[in-house]
Amino acid sequence: MKIAFDVDGVVLNSIELILDCINEMKGTQLQPEKLFSWDLEAHGLDMGTLRTAVDHMYSQRYIAPYDGAVEVLSRVHGIIGEPLLFITGRSRPGTAERQLQALDWNGNPPEMVVIGGNRDKREYLAHAEVDFIVEDDPEYLEEYVGMGVGVGLMLRPWNRSFSLPSGERFEGWNALHQWFLEHNGAKRAHN
Repeated sequence: MKIAFDVDGVVLNSIELILDCINEMKGTQLQPEKLFSWDLEAHGLDMGTLRTAVDHMYSQRYIAPYDGAVEVLSRVHGIIGEPLLFITGRSRPGTAERQLQALDWNGNPPEMVVIGGNRDKREYLAHAEVDFIVEDDPEYLEEYVGMGVGVGLMLRPWNRSFSLPSGERFEGWNALHQWFLEHNGAKRAHN
């Protein structure tokens, strides 16, 4: 099974950095736990503010990962024996690659491929022949399923109310790890 991972909201806790920047600029107190949508415009924010906050996020060398992300990704890499595939919606995927490389991989960063550039990832999924994607943005999940790609929704405050017609729902990286082991047992036995 060829698996791909979204970056922001799945691996990197980018929303904290974005909201901190917005709160500082606007004097607001937006918190990730209060988000009902990944589309921050729905929270009354103008595009200029959002662009500034996203550019700030892009400029960072390091963004903290979600708990368990690095450990599980390291294990997945060890089992599949291939570069980890990340598909980001960022318009500048190189910024995501730089930030993923900067994570604490205990001196042994896995091989990785980072592609993307659009929130709608169908083109990248098809080109990379992905079987399953782990995503936090529900916007195109039904389209991914429609093209035969399995989906796993990493649950976050902004997507909890989304009704996923088919696919998996992961409460965190440990749940994803358990699912991955169940679906890759044969490969694990050979490693």
